[in-house]
Amino acid sequence: MRIFFLLLTLMCSYSFLIAQEKTGVWQGIVRFSRYGFDPNYNPTPTPIMPPNDPQSRMGRAGASSFATSTITNTETDTRAKLEWQQIDDRSVVQLTSYGVDNKLVTMYQFYARPTPKEFYKFHLQGKSVVVKETDRRADLFDMRGTFQETDSSFVFWGVWEDPFTGKRFGTFFFEKIKETLTINPELVYSFLKKNKLSDSILSEPFSSLVVLDTIQTDAIAVYGNLVDNGLKDQDTLSIWFNGKLLEDNIVPTDKRFFFRANLADQEWNYLTIRCKNEGKEKGTGVHLNFEFNDIHMKYNLVLFRYGQADWVIRRKAPNK
Repeated sequence: MRIFFLLLTLMCSYSFLIAQEKTGVWQGIVRFSRYGFDPNYNPTPTPIMPPNDPQSRMGRAGASSFATSTITNTETDTRAKLEWQQIDDRSVVQLTSYGVDNKLVTMYQFYARPTPKEFYKFHLQGKSVVVKETDRRADLFDMRGTFQETDSSFVFWGVWEDPFTGKRFGTFFFEKIKETLTINPELVYSFLKKNKLSDSILSEPFSSLVVLDTIQTDAIAVYGNLVDNGLKDQDTLSIWFNGKLLEDNIVPTDKRFFFRANLADQEWNYLTIRCKNEGKEKGTGVHLNFEFNDIHMKYNLVLFRYGQADWVIRRKAPNK
């Protein structure tokens, strides 16, 4: 009897651990199989060189240190990041895909629910394309996966499929990393309101993602563009450059807002994006691109009213 209660306690503790561990950021790959799902799929990642010409339904995007990509005649791997926000027995999940060209990204929103009686213990239902920079069509899909503890890490792996026919397109594998959640809070608060839930049940409270980045470049100007990656609810932003108001009363939408700032030679330049006001839902989220002639930077900003993100940019001395 004591052994039974000991096992029960261990099982409950492990279940609690898994519940606590889901919230966070996961890195990995999403594999597209041209000839369908491989039943002999082994969820053990093999880090190899990125492909030269990736083609994937997942889209492509910015640089990431967790490159795990390959391409064969039948399969394509796309680097990706999964951000999971646990809400009671459900979750809001954001998936961002990455590519080797550092220029394109596709972001998706999912609602996740447990399916304990099925082989894959969680069903992630695709809800919307949050940001689409790829020229290719970004289709919604569902994911079915299982959390698993290994000797060295905690992983989430499974299959992704057509939401209507159930046809499986391929597999995925994610490993948890220590990184700040950048999922747009508007999407989470909207989910809570829709389901009449209190934000007190959030396993991890939201806070502004304060970006203080230092950039050195050969460029004479920075070209930027931003797009709303949440609800189009009349959030308002302002952009400041070297202490002067560059753009005011910006209302981000799903169409990019473009701006430019000329860099002073041999001086440090200060650029700030400030949240002036929140819209109907709490929080503001924008996907931001900085283009220089020698650098391309991407940021996923989470801001609240009066919050801001700052950059220090130096133009290198020109060659004489």
